[in-house]
Amino acid sequence: MNKKTSKTGVKHFYQTTEFSLIAIIVVLFACATFGTKNFFSEYNLMNLLKQCSITGVLAIAETFIIITSGIDISVGAVTGLSCMSVALLQSKMGVGILPSVVIAIIIGGVCGLYNAAIIYEFNVAPMIATLGSQTIIRGAVKIISEAKTISGLNKTFTGLGTGSLGYLPYLSLIWIVVAVFAVLVLKYTIFGRNLYVIGSGVEVARLSGIKVRKMFYSVYCLCGLLCGVAGVMLAARINSAVPTGGEGYEMDAIAASVIGGASLSGGRGAVTGTILGTILMVLITNAGTQFGMNTFVLEVTSGVLITLAVVVDQLKARKA
Repeated sequence: MNKKTSKTGVKHFYQTTEFSLIAIIVVLFACATFGTKNFFSEYNLMNLLKQCSITGVLAIAETFIIITSGIDISVGAVTGLSCMSVALLQSKMGVGILPSVVIAIIIGGVCGLYNAAIIYEFNVAPMIATLGSQTIIRGAVKIISEAKTISGLNKTFTGLGTGSLGYLPYLSLIWIVVAVFAVLVLKYTIFGRNLYVIGSGVEVARLSGIKVRKMFYSVYCLCGLLCGVAGVMLAARINSAVPTGGEGYEMDAIAASVIGGASLSGGRGAVTGTILGTILMVLITNAGTQFGMNTFVLEVTSGVLITLAVVVDQLKARKA
């Protein structure tokens, strides 16, 4: 009986999205290692981990939203706002590292609450609501920065973006902490289970006794806070803040989440899949650059991946 259960479990794993992603990542990693000179260098691998870290945190934030059958187009803009906030607080106002980081993260949380209010109270579609938020925030960042790059951040703070613990960058440690937190929340808390119920249907959630309003505000606030964390990480990594900071991150985050198995129809998604989706997205870009591929071709490849992931998701939904 135990052997049968074990065999069934192994067979099921081979059929999962996670297994497919692991196989693709291993093949791509091997091809890049043996096919290029610099891919397997310490510098490039460290850079790869740093690239994964910021996108990875945002992809986890997006996964929380997608599970509820929503989508947040503003995550890149909120990241840029938090990045600019921490830079301005440190360089222009002389605020210390910890207070500036906390304030920047809280600003992200406030943006999440704003999104929740527009979506829940006014029944606006998440994509439209967060698209509007994105535009507002992008404009606000340009206003507060006077459309200028802000530099002169605290050197100890920027060490967060350049330093490492052994071969593991500090940014990756933050990503790991966020990932562990997300796994614990989704698997072992009532809050996490309720998110999946809401993704299956808001009315079903209400009939189940779930306080839907509270859940909406909580999950969008959580997403905003994680965007704030990503913004702080971005500021530390580039040692500055630019008016266009975070642009394009929203598409990478959504892509990593969907490729990792999160359903745009809601009710399905896992942190492990999101992590693997993040690694694959970043690995394609990094390996493609090492192979000397055209940047535009890499963009097309990423777009094709996203399209395939959505198509597969829709086919699964039809079978269900």
